[in-house]
Amino acid sequence: MEDETDLVQQPTAEGAEAENVPENETALVKRILQTIHEDQSHHKEAFEKMREDMQLATHGRNKTWPEGHYTANIVGRHVKQKTAALYAKNPKVVARRRETLDFAVWDENPQSLMMAFQTIQMAQQMMAGMSEMPIDPLTGQPVMPEIPGFAEAQELIGDFTQGQQRRDMLTKLGKTLQVLFNHAMREQKPLDFKMGMKKLVRRTCTTGVGYVKLAFVRELGAPPVTQDRMTDIRNRIAHLERLSQEVAEGEIEDIAAETRELQLSLEAIQNEELVVVKEGLIFDYPQATRVIPDKNTTSLVGFVSARHLTVEYLFTANEVKEQFEGAEIDDGFTPYRADWVEDEAAPRAQQSTDSKGQRRDGKTKGMVRVYEHFDKATGLVYYVADGHSKFLRSPAPPEVFVEDFWPVYALTFNEVENEKELFPPSDARLMLHQQAELNRSRQGQREHRQAARPRFVIKTGAMDEKDYGRLGSAEPFDVIPLNLTMDQSVNDALEAISIPGVDPNLYETGPFFQDMQLVVGSQQATMGGISKATATEAAIAESSMAASDGSSVDDLDNFLTMVARASGQILLREMSPERVTQIVGPGALWPEMTLDEIADQLFLEIEAGSTGKPNQASEMHNMQTLMPFLMQMPNIDPMWLAREVLRRMDDRLDLTEAVVAGLPSIAAMNQMAPQNAIATDDPAAAPGAQGGQGADNAPAGPSETPPGSSASFGSNQV
Repeated sequence: MEDETDLVQQPTAEGAEAENVPENETALVKRILQTIHEDQSHHKEAFEKMREDMQLATHGRNKTWPEGHYTANIVGRHVKQKTAALYAKNPKVVARRRETLDFAVWDENPQSLMMAFQTIQMAQQMMAGMSEMPIDPLTGQPVMPEIPGFAEAQELIGDFTQGQQRRDMLTKLGKTLQVLFNHAMREQKPLDFKMGMKKLVRRTCTTGVGYVKLAFVRELGAPPVTQDRMTDIRNRIAHLERLSQEVAEGEIEDIAAETRELQLSLEAIQNEELVVVKEGLIFDYPQATRVIPDKNTTSLVGFVSARHLTVEYLFTANEVKEQFEGAEIDDGFTPYRADWVEDEAAPRAQQSTDSKGQRRDGKTKGMVRVYEHFDKATGLVYYVADGHSKFLRSPAPPEVFVEDFWPVYALTFNEVENEKELFPPSDARLMLHQQAELNRSRQGQREHRQAARPRFVIKTGAMDEKDYGRLGSAEPFDVIPLNLTMDQSVNDALEAISIPGVDPNLYETGPFFQDMQLVVGSQQATMGGISKATATEAAIAESSMAASDGSSVDDLDNFLTMVARASGQILLREMSPERVTQIVGPGALWPEMTLDEIADQLFLEIEAGSTGKPNQASEMHNMQTLMPFLMQMPNIDPMWLAREVLRRMDDRLDLTEAVVAGLPSIAAMNQMAPQNAIATDDPAAAPGAQGGQGADNAPAGPSETPPGSSASFGSNQV
């Protein structure tokens, strides 16, 4: 890689050295393309397996299984159910502060802090009680009497104040980051974050791996008011040009002058300084076969031991010219079809030599295969096209900065240790044989049923040939005329062939579902079929599947945490304070420290299990069990308790709208009501004179919780 660095950073000079620059660039492009092709060849077998898995999950069969044969797509059903279980909602992002010792003097013991405040308070009281301050005979100035521990108390309180201010600053900055990340998730187009992540989880179950690529977009343009002015001027110019074609020749000069004046005004507006009209984080989801890791990679998660990474795209020649300004793609490239197959029939530019040197005649037509090549050794990103000898864009550092250099992150669920295979098996690959055997069993049963249909034989000459056709094509309840003699019976002419019946044991699919449960955790009951297992056996199998999904949930949480942490770094580096205030609000806090200090102190992570569908019955049962202890414990914040109860109920109520400072509870107000009640004419109707009929005086009813044990996970019926 040192040679590549020399080629990229080699200073150019006049004369012969300057003429060698294109030659060096061509050699470097050739070397990069050769490296990419070697990586593609190394992973070719794995990519072919991914395509087979896509076929299996889409149609429930591989390409060798005839299309007209019986197919029951249990792989696609499993992928759909697992996707729904793993990603039911967007994750809850939490800003975490790195654990640090923020206080140099205070030992973080509340008792010592309280003693320091008491010491300061005593000193203030002593000073207030003194009528006159003692005078120093040497200086003639008032002297503060010495108070034991006063200086230490001041130092401790100052240290506490400084450390707490730093914590509050990081907490507010973390809240700002949370709001920005949630805004980025909501603003994704054309797929919002939830749809994109569900697609990613579905892709991971199907192919074994899925990727997310982070980017940041910043669009410059004129402010909305300026755009409206430009639109009005353009409309006015178009109107005047239309009038100039209709009016007499004598009036054309006035119209032409006004048109020219408007054109100058439009040019002046267009030359005004542009403003940022849109900026934000972008989540891209490249296909599993379009990310090409280094052949030396030992783990997809984190791309361990990788020296480079490539992401490939397919564009038209015009799209390449629009995205890569100055790219001379017409000089020649390898054309491809829309299905990523090389188009050998497409016309290509021909290279020829004349007195002026080499040149190309004509243009190549077809799709362009573009590679985005991240080289970690040089710290540069190269954009090259297959079959093209020049860079599409000058090599430069990545557009977004993350700690891992390449902003691409991999998600896997079935990762195992294998020194010869980088890509883990997908759920579709694990269910390959169960799916095939189920199809064969059902197809065999179909063929056996068709073969077991009633068939008849007839003696030669017993009937006319026309009668054969009438019997074979007869509809139910038809009356069929036959040419038979008076003493001849139909049963004498026809004889049924004895065919053995269909034995259902030959086509039993139960063992296939048992194997499927052992391999991927899905059982027949969850597929919608009728399982012969008891409710207890089904509950045990469901618990086993939940444990298996728990491992996948951990993998998904770790993956989203890596993405959120990198996203926080990108937002801190790229977002402007004005845009942050516009999104978050006037209370937003944006850092004044360096980015390295902030990245070292604060990071985003995903709350564990926040993407899955919660088990509401289990959580509410646990909360009911814990509530009596929380009600009796001192110093429990009622607001915190209310938030936890509402969160477990999945309620979206905003407590800040319902809470009034200093207002007692509803139960306390109800108990106070009889004292302030308006007197009634009937003493027996007064709330305080109702005796045993009052709400507080009535005997307690039966407990709402029935006696005995209750299932923590809801009903165990199958």
